[in-house]
Amino acid sequence: MKSKTKLYPYQKEGVEKIQAFRGRALLADEMGLGKTLQVLYWCKKHNKWPMTVICPAHLKWVWYGQALDHLGIHGHILNGTKVSSTSIPFDHRLTIVNYDILKAWRKYIRKLKTKTFVIDEVHYIKNLSAKRTKQVRKLTKKSKYLIGISGTPLLSRPVELFSTLNLIRPDLFPSFFDFAFHYCKPKATAHGWQYKGAENLDELHRRMRKHLMIRRLKKDVLKDLPDKTRQVVLVDLDPKDRQEYDKAETDFIHWLKAQSTSKADKAKKAEMVSKMGHLKRTSAQMKMKQVIAWIDDFLEKSDEKLVIFGIHKKILGRIYQRYKDISVRVDGETPIPKRKLAVKKFQNKKKIRLFIGNIIAAGTGLTLTAAWNTLFVEMDWVPANHTQAEDRTHRLGQKSAAFYYYLVAKDTLEEKLCRVNQQKQSIISEVMDGGSVKGELDIFDLLQKTLKKKGKKAV
Repeated sequence: MKSKTKLYPYQKEGVEKIQAFRGRALLADEMGLGKTLQVLYWCKKHNKWPMTVICPAHLKWVWYGQALDHLGIHGHILNGTKVSSTSIPFDHRLTIVNYDILKAWRKYIRKLKTKTFVIDEVHYIKNLSAKRTKQVRKLTKKSKYLIGISGTPLLSRPVELFSTLNLIRPDLFPSFFDFAFHYCKPKATAHGWQYKGAENLDELHRRMRKHLMIRRLKKDVLKDLPDKTRQVVLVDLDPKDRQEYDKAETDFIHWLKAQSTSKADKAKKAEMVSKMGHLKRTSAQMKMKQVIAWIDDFLEKSDEKLVIFGIHKKILGRIYQRYKDISVRVDGETPIPKRKLAVKKFQNKKKIRLFIGNIIAAGTGLTLTAAWNTLFVEMDWVPANHTQAEDRTHRLGQKSAAFYYYLVAKDTLEEKLCRVNQQKQSIISEVMDGGSVKGELDIFDLLQKTLKKKGKKAV
């Protein structure tokens, strides 16, 4: 199958580097540079399927979405711990499992005869004595191809790198004690040796670069990057929330089917819009755990700033309360002088990492170019509102690229809204750039048809 996406020059270089390292590499590009895409393309180009990806739970749908959007591959996601009656799918080129359930699925994964293992957020296994580290090492011990991915493989001390380096290249880094005594400046204490220090770091860096590590920063590849990079990040709801949401959507579909097939009057149209709005708000509220996890992940991996856009006060308020020491907030009730002060703080104070704003109130007229990154936690009905909000962090002629992330709850009205917008303007990037939208009710009409089709399939 022909690939759907053209790689940027630095991404092509990354694919070539993985191959030069014979499929045993540490891909440590900075966040936003497309590490997932590079690994998928390497696997496709060199036919290294089947691939099994081990990652945190909140990244499973990211891998699924990237494989589907760019290569047309439907990944097989493993969930839960009940595996007795699970059969291997006909197309099992890509299997995705999270660290927490790896032990339960270990025998099943072995039956897949995985050729390539990918350990995403490989710093999760920095502790050699941790249970998940042991599970990963048992499963991947005899694998020919193994790629570790992390924008932050070293969180604080060189000692944290040993587990990753030993896993990928045990021939180069076979002994913990040799590594620790050479790079970690060990110190003898009454409780034994401590490895909190660091030395010979230039040598370690050179060895990693030469033998396994691929590392690029955004500033290093600006010439290759487009002005705007957008990514829809699918997240799954927790089982209890999923059940509640599905019931609400089913009730709405039944209501739709009960309506007259003739053109609805204004009152019915208004009722339909209201019910759709409730569904969209419900899905947004239910994914807040995943939103918080994404923001926490961003703050841990990067020292950059982030603009967060949403719609409802309750959702924006929940985010602000968690991060109020490092954030400012602007919504429809924020007076003009306070808006200006919030922007000034965000633009000039290093401590203020987050700008939290309503997509309408803060989506126009404000300059937030201290950030390269924008996160949308809710979808607006009007694509042009997203475009205007995006431009708060983007100015013509600026030297930095802008990254936009749309966190969307899978199998909800939010995702359907994304798909409807894609149908209207071919691809999501065109949607977010605006384009010809006939009117809000046109969006609602298309969503109505999409939901009715789902209702027919469920019968």
